[in-house]
Amino acid sequence: IRQQFTASQPVLVTGNEVKFAYKLARESVVSQVTPLRDPRQVRAARKEECRICYNDIVAERMFSVGKCRHRFCSPCVRNHVEVKLLHGRVPQCPQDGCKSELVMDACGRLLTPKLTEMWKQRIKENAIPVTERVYCPFPRCSALMSKTKISKSASSLLSVYPESGVRRCVECRGLFCVDCKVQWHGKLSCTEYKKLHPNPPADDVKLNSLASNKMW
Repeated sequence: IRQQFTASQPVLVTGNEVKFAYKLARESVVSQVTPLRDPRQVRAARKEECRICYNDIVAERMFSVGKCRHRFCSPCVRNHVEVKLLHGRVPQCPQDGCKSELVMDACGRLLTPKLTEMWKQRIKENAIPVTERVYCPFPRCSALMSKTKISKSASSLLSVYPESGVRRCVECRGLFCVDCKVQWHGKLSCTEYKKLHPNPPADDVKLNSLASNKMW
């Protein structure tokens, strides 16, 4: 290499000085091959506008919907999910007209434990047709079940109480009447029970009204 120079003079340097020289040379080469960007463009690239609140949000804090790739700020997505769940629906993409469903696992970091459980319940409800849904009448249970499934498993009960609506809850194992939607009324027929209890409890009225409004 020295032969290619018109003049040269050797100088003794330490290892650290050699490393420093190489570092300067490398940075010089990189700076020449990398185009400089306008600082204003760099700042602008770090933020995006949320399509719900229209605020400029740091890109790293934006949430991207899996299939459609629509992007929104995390707080807006969390609020959207909560509202839909409270109205008895499985959340979809917040973008107007978009039918892409939000994935619960993808939204995990945005959800509270309560919202996660509520979402699981909505998924379970959606898997059962409206006319097939039955809720356990025991206040501390209220498990959702399918009429068809619990009817298939009721053969042993029907052998004791033939032609009745007796069923067993799949969660708490309590007996209830699927026709009267109350805890099992024993040897009383549904007609006899309704004569003795013409006015259902206030809690049952509220539950049935809520179920009707939410299409449960």
